[in-house]
Formats: sequence, C-alpha cells, structure tokens
Amino acid sequence: MAFDKKGFRTTDFMFNPSGVAGANLGRHVYVTNDDTAAVETAGYFNALAKLLKKGDHIDMTLDLDGTVMRRNYIVTANTGSAVTIADQNVA
Repeated sequence: MAFDKKGFRTTDFMFNPSGVAGANLGRHVYVTNDDTAAVETAGYFNALAKLLKKGDHIDMTLDLDGTVMRRNYIVTANTGSAVTIADQNVA
C-alpha cells in the first residue's frame, strides 16, 4: 500500500533547548496496515515533506505478518521533497 494521511496525526512538539527559531521538534503518530518493509521504503513519507523536519519522532502502529506492532521512527533527513526515516528500535 501507500502512505495514507488519514492515519497520521501530529500530537505534540518538543522544545529544543537551543532556543533557535524553528528548532522545536514534532511528535507524530501514524497507524497503517502496511508492514515495516513498506513503511521503510524510500519515499513513503514524501507527501509530508512540508510538515516533517529532521529530528521529528513518529510513533507508529503497523502490521508485521498479520500481527499488529508498534515501532518508533525518527526523521533523519528532509530535502524539502524527500523524507528519510530510521527505525529507532534497532540496537
């Protein structure tokens, strides 16, 4: 499947202690029937390029072989049109 904005919500933001304008980071949640492979595919979150910024957190509920699971991701890059995320559950 593809990203579906209906499952995405911004829930909060985190103050950045630097105090620099625009440095605060967003906290988001996303619910999908997609699996981790789909969500981690390059370009999956590109539709949110104007909303997400590097360092934002995404708390996600997704599908893994028919089992609902929770994963945490962080936005590692945003070029303005391409968003990259990384799984924070990997040691």
